[in-house]
Order: sequence, then structure tokens, then C-alpha cells
Amino acid sequence: MIRVNTLLAAIILALSFGCTREAPKLDTPPPENAVRSEVNDISPEDAVTRTEKAYAQFVDVRTPAEYAAGHAARAINIPLDELPGKLDRLERNEPVYVICRTGRRSREASDILVRNGYAWVFNVSGGMEAWTAAGLPTEIPRK
Repeated sequence: MIRVNTLLAAIILALSFGCTREAPKLDTPPPENAVRSEVNDISPEDAVTRTEKAYAQFVDVRTPAEYAAGHAARAINIPLDELPGKLDRLERNEPVYVICRTGRRSREASDILVRNGYAWVFNVSGGMEAWTAAGLPTEIPRK
């Protein structure tokens, strides 16, 4: 009887501490209305403020030639056809912002990320066309 009570007390204690543990703090918290484990659409204007942060993950899934012609500031290039083999380059529990030319390829890439367990995925609506139309910061790689 004493052994059962001790075991029961240990289980209750473990559950109590497990339930009160705080969620880990994210380096770049997602927008408040974001839905975890789903593709969230985000405007270029909202995306620029989030991707300027030091630890932001911003992925351009266009071809290397498209990327070299000009891309959103701070975006790294992982072409859509290479993304499944390069998932290890991205942190699964931090927000990932994805952009392409118009939003179609970035939506497909975002779906790949969600299917592979990425918690916070954001598709930049309208892609680079909307980004440049809004006059947001772009870069051209040095040759």
C-alpha cells in the first residue's frame, strides 16, 4: 500500500511540473493571429517587419537566376525543387517566411514545410511582384 501511494504521489508530482512548464520562447515570435502547423498568408508589408529581425528565416524559392536578378532583402535562396533535400537548413520551431515571384511556388513550398513538421509557416502574398510594387527593400547579389 505504501509503495502504491509513493508511486501515485510521484506520478502526480511529475504531471504537475510537466503541465506548468513554460513554452519555449521563440527568437522571432509569429504574428498574434497566426495558426500553428498551417500555412499562413502574410502581406509583404507585414513580412518585411518580421524578416528584418536577426534570426528571421526568409526563403526565396525561385530559381537561382531569378534570385540573382533581385530578391527581397535578407532572403536566402532555396529553389522549390531543392527544398525537400535542404529542410535541415531551417529551424522547425521558428517562423519561416517564404516568397517567390507571384505566390504560387511559395504556397507549394509552404505546404511542404507544414507537411514536414514546421510549426510556423508564412507565405508572402503576391510574391516578389507585390514586394517590389510596395517599394520594399531588395538586394542584388554582388558578382
